[in-house]
Amino acid sequence: MAVDRPTAIELLEAVQEFLQERALPRLSGHAAFEARIAANLLAIARREIEEGPRLLEEELAALERLLGSKGTPDELEAELVALIREGRLAPRWDDLMAHLRRRAEGRLGIANPKYLEES
Repeated sequence: MAVDRPTAIELLEAVQEFLQERALPRLSGHAAFEARIAANLLAIARREIEEGPRLLEEELAALERLLGSKGTPDELEAELVALIREGRLAPRWDDLMAHLRRRAEGRLGIANPKYLEES
């Protein structure tokens, strides 16, 4: 199926660009603050559309490897939480920490990738 133009990502980018480059310079005070927030939210939505499906797929595969079982993301997440609470993942502490770090970095990459940049 052909994708209609503009795509959802292109629409988000256009509105974000309008806010940042045309509206924001003309605004001041609280209105400028709100426009900046709106532009940031659009950027998050764009990154979620672009990266979200891949991150979810990678996270599901990582959970399956870590837990040695299959299921939905919610089921595996509940299993992970239960195993952590019970202390049953203590022998695999390094694997658990690596998984949680990758997961946090992936989510942070969507929410605000600037936080991942080294200073």
